Amino acid sequence: MADQRTHRHPWVYAAVLLAFGVPLAVAQEPRPPATPPPPATKLEDRLQQMEAQNLKLAEQLEKAQRRHDEQMQQVLQEMTQLRKQLGSGKATSTSSGGNSSGGGGAGTAGGASAGGGAGAARPGDGPNIGGAPDTPGGRRSPIPGYGISGATAEKKSPLKANFGPGFELMTEDKEFQLQLHQETQFDARTFIPHGDDYARSGFVFPRVRLFFNGRITQPIEYTISLNRGFSGLDLLDGFVNFRYDDRAQLKVGRFMTPFNYEQFAIQNMWLFAPERSLFTSNLGLNRQLGVQLWGNLFDNRVDYAVGAFDGPRNSYEDYNEAKDVISYLNIRPFGDQEKGSLLRDLNVGGSFSYGEQDNPVVPRAFRTASNASNASTADLFSPPFLILGDSTRERGQRTLWSAHAAYFYKQFSFFTDYNGGILRYAVNKKAAESVEVPVSGYSVAMGYFLTGESQERRTILEPKHPFSLRRDKLGPGAWELIFRYSSLEFDHSVFTGGLANPELWSQRAWTTNLGMNWYLNRYVKIYFDWQHTEFGNPVIYRQPDLKQLTNELFWIRMQLYF
Repeated sequence: MADQRTHRHPWVYAAVLLAFGVPLAVAQEPRPPATPPPPATKLEDRLQQMEAQNLKLAEQLEKAQRRHDEQMQQVLQEMTQLRKQLGSGKATSTSSGGNSSGGGGAGTAGGASAGGGAGAARPGDGPNIGGAPDTPGGRRSPIPGYGISGATAEKKSPLKANFGPGFELMTEDKEFQLQLHQETQFDARTFIPHGDDYARSGFVFPRVRLFFNGRITQPIEYTISLNRGFSGLDLLDGFVNFRYDDRAQLKVGRFMTPFNYEQFAIQNMWLFAPERSLFTSNLGLNRQLGVQLWGNLFDNRVDYAVGAFDGPRNSYEDYNEAKDVISYLNIRPFGDQEKGSLLRDLNVGGSFSYGEQDNPVVPRAFRTASNASNASTADLFSPPFLILGDSTRERGQRTLWSAHAAYFYKQFSFFTDYNGGILRYAVNKKAAESVEVPVSGYSVAMGYFLTGESQERRTILEPKHPFSLRRDKLGPGAWELIFRYSSLEFDHSVFTGGLANPELWSQRAWTTNLGMNWYLNRYVKIYFDWQHTEFGNPVIYRQPDLKQLTNELFWIRMQLYF
């Protein structure tokens, strides 16, 4: 058996013999002599050449691997982006009640409609999945929408965060900005006498507000704000301001109208007393929808504003096609003098408004301690002295004017104004004629900082020594002593014309405020205020027939603003 295997595989024998060095006799010509080994120096040179070649190949391989990894990473990112876009396209198609093909069939894989129309893109849009021409949100989408951002990481702008006042996000080039501000006012009010109907003592939130403002490129500014007051949560401001030149800016949207200094130039957070004077809080034109040209001239010595507005006070819509024209002018005649000079911060000016009205009356109740509102809850915490009939309508020409003076010097600040106008009301919508009601009012206010702070106008105050109980930061805050006298008077035609009941209400009211304002720091302010109110006729404060000629209000307001 072994012999057979040997004969079948003779090469196995030969391999074994060669392995053990046994010579084989082959019937061939004798082998030529073996080539002598190369010298050692040649071997060394050749090894060095091979090593250099290997290093070169290794470097090339590493570069190729690196390029391959980068390409694969880019492919993976593009695939992830595509999956997100496809998912967004499906969600948009589903939410719009169908796909973008317009025929009820499935859309094409690329997101284009079955008709082959490519989506129209807008700046900032990503690929328009399922869109049709001129409809960025898709053919069936009810509103246009932004797609996924197509900006690469290199094109996106990093943000800087900041605080004071308010939270701020801004790009490094300062072109884009978003600020968040918050205002909360909490009141403790005690009325003497008090009643369940019109003068209820207790706690109340007169204002809780959120402000979002900033810019979309430096010349284009925006503000959106929300307010929760007596009448519930609602939009407060919503406007865009084009600020290419401080001398001529254009504001469009809903914002404070430029009528009278107290309302236009002083925000509610920085008033002398907790609320505005009687005329401004009841008959000020407040916020409306409109367009306004405004600015500062002659090195900020002249402030002006003129605009066209819907007309109804504190409104969101108009009831006729007529528009009100409102203008404002404030002059600082000595504004070019050195800071701290005696007359540098003297302000004089006025405002004017004219328009045709045909709308439900706002306000229907005229009060002593709140801004204009038709909310019934406002009556509880701000006693009215005059309430018009339920069906009364503001109809006809309305003309208002105002003159003011404001003065600031070191710790002292002073403000006075005189306001007047002609209002027209109809007893109801079907009344043939309107009743003409002249109206007038004035106020005088002043303040003095006992702790040495000074202001150039009523705005954010930084106390010299902010309030603190910490040993290393002890401070009293800033303390301001204030006084204000305010009046509002309607013509007797408000009664003779059948607009209000003279047995219940008065056509005149006067208030005197005396108090102390405590600024703990630039964010927290507390009012300690006593308000004495007098009425021309006894007014009802508790049903069925309890009336008062005077009312006392002890008023504490805690205010937070940042």
